[in-house]
Amino acid sequence: MKTLEPTLDRAVDARVSAREFLALLSAELRELSLKIYNHPEQSLEEFYAAATIREYLASKPGVVVEDSKAIESPTAFVATFENLVAGKEPITIAFCSEYDALPMGHACGHNLICISGVGTFLTAAHLITKFGISARLRLFGTPGEEGLGGKIHMINAGDMTGVNFYLMLHPGNIDLAFPTYLAHQAFDVEYYGREAHASGAPWEGINALDAMINALNGIAHLRQQITPTDRIHGIIRNGGAAPNIIPALTTGTIKARSLTTTHLRTFLLPKVLACVEAGARSAGCTYRVDMMLPYFDVNTNAAMARVYEAELRAQLGIELPSPDVQRSVSRGSTDCGNVSYLVAPTIHSVIDIGCEAEIHTDEFLAHAKTEETHHRTLDRIACLVMVAYRLLTDAELRERARAEFARSAGSLKAVDAVHGVSR
Repeated sequence: MKTLEPTLDRAVDARVSAREFLALLSAELRELSLKIYNHPEQSLEEFYAAATIREYLASKPGVVVEDSKAIESPTAFVATFENLVAGKEPITIAFCSEYDALPMGHACGHNLICISGVGTFLTAAHLITKFGISARLRLFGTPGEEGLGGKIHMINAGDMTGVNFYLMLHPGNIDLAFPTYLAHQAFDVEYYGREAHASGAPWEGINALDAMINALNGIAHLRQQITPTDRIHGIIRNGGAAPNIIPALTTGTIKARSLTTTHLRTFLLPKVLACVEAGARSAGCTYRVDMMLPYFDVNTNAAMARVYEAELRAQLGIELPSPDVQRSVSRGSTDCGNVSYLVAPTIHSVIDIGCEAEIHTDEFLAHAKTEETHHRTLDRIACLVMVAYRLLTDAELRERARAEFARSAGSLKAVDAVHGVSR
């Protein structure tokens, strides 16, 4: 088969072929989406979802599905499709499927992230075969995005070694090519005091609940001294055994978020931890902090994002505002941020599923299973797969994307060096 060089006409042919192929896949993807939606599983417990997706992928010719090397993520997997052309070094492009649910169900729309990854992967496989493009495609099944960092485990295990470009979609109530995802550090805190009868001899106790409340009050006062894009929030998980017992143990979880990983490390997190320590000192308690995996801010690759914007315009007639306006909309945090700094040039675009409400709400939960949402997702898959096609056929685009990634990854390494972090 002849290898095609990029031309406008061939890009149009690829776009038409992608949409036709997606139309053929639509019913299968709809069935897969609803299976995941109707059987919600929380982070790193997604055994039904992982098995269902793997079974579907394995039924497709040429797709090889393997376990992840990350022993911390038993529900992770890696699917591969290759089209190797003699004399052409294959470019490796990766896509992502998430499938963990919130306690309330799929109110973050991970059933849609699941099929967006699967659909883009299979459509890209169709295109590289049809047009004779030398490429290696990966689909990463990444569990535990809701706080447990499945992608981070897969990075550390070496699953993502060799990836050249990384593309994924996330549902929302707005289309964005340049979304803002905040750097995020969560941690558990425990305060240790001494029990006593709260009425008979309270002076004999050391009140661990006082320590927790004082820490949270300190954080509340801190909020007036932080930047507008900083976020701090948390909960008390255990506030004591009974109201007539001075609590000897309290536990909580606190999250700090900033616009950039650098700002989080150097400005916000030290202040939050100072409040935690002050809570212990004020009540005479000892304490312990257990840090969870850090989520970096998402380093959107502008060269790739502009191609996605162009496809939204060409295919759907959607004209997005300037990147600065798009970045003004905060979308929370994701472990894809770590991919965007440590693995490869990345885009993590947001798709408008037609729901006015934000993610993590009952309204969004209800909308994530509708037929309208399904078709909106397919439309954006068709746009994303053309970013992959352009990367595979446009050497100049690849070089711009790589150069931008090298600059941003270097800036994070410089911060790591200052703070003694090794990766």
